[in-house]
Amino acid sequence: MMARWAAHDIGGVPGADSQRTTWQPQSMFARAAVVALHLAPGLLAYVLLRSVRQPLERLLAASSAEAQIGLIMTGVMLLMGTGAIVFARLLDGIGPRAFLQRIGLNRFDPVGLTLAIVMSALVFIVPAILDYEDDLRRLVEDVDWLALPAWHFQRINGFTQLSPLIGGFALAANVVCEEMWFRGYLQDKLSFLGRFSWMAGGLLFTLYHVFEAPVVYPGFLGALALAALWALRRDIWSCILLHALLNASP
Repeated sequence: MMARWAAHDIGGVPGADSQRTTWQPQSMFARAAVVALHLAPGLLAYVLLRSVRQPLERLLAASSAEAQIGLIMTGVMLLMGTGAIVFARLLDGIGPRAFLQRIGLNRFDPVGLTLAIVMSALVFIVPAILDYEDDLRRLVEDVDWLALPAWHFQRINGFTQLSPLIGGFALAANVVCEEMWFRGYLQDKLSFLGRFSWMAGGLLFTLYHVFEAPVVYPGFLGALALAALWALRRDIWSCILLHALLNASP
């Protein structure tokens, strides 16, 4: 076992039974590991995009978009979704079915879904009023190792170059697997940071996107909204809806 964990009640959420618990890291090593687990998938994607993109294109006679999104990014997303289930089983002793029930896969939360729609509107409105995203984007682009290279899928509208089947699967894997990993599994493990640990979850989710920093970092409000929604409802479908609405923004 990687670290020692202690049970912590998170009851009071609609649909949660009285025995529902989350598991918290107790040692400094375990807490650092939780933070590292937030960042590791993004660093992996960053390295893979820069090291294996071209070999994959040549080996499989694939387009740049297919190599970047269809193979590398979708692979990383599926790794996160699987990792949430595997880590819950190995570290927390929670089987796959119980884990999926715990995060709300088997329930319908109309309040959470409504909040997701309201939050998505606020995430679009607030930056439009304050007009800060362009300035932040330029700051990020000025950092050489964060700037998007010309071949990056975010520069070439990669999703539009994929077939509807591959593109749809890639988008679904992105939304569902990120939510399972960051909200469903990891966020509650940050409660050692105190009452506003959800903010740390949102910040770490933002930082995780190092592979597309100029696009995502200025939109940190969306990451905070996702973290807040999970803290309020602990319902995976609500977070998936909010995430999908945010991804649908131009």
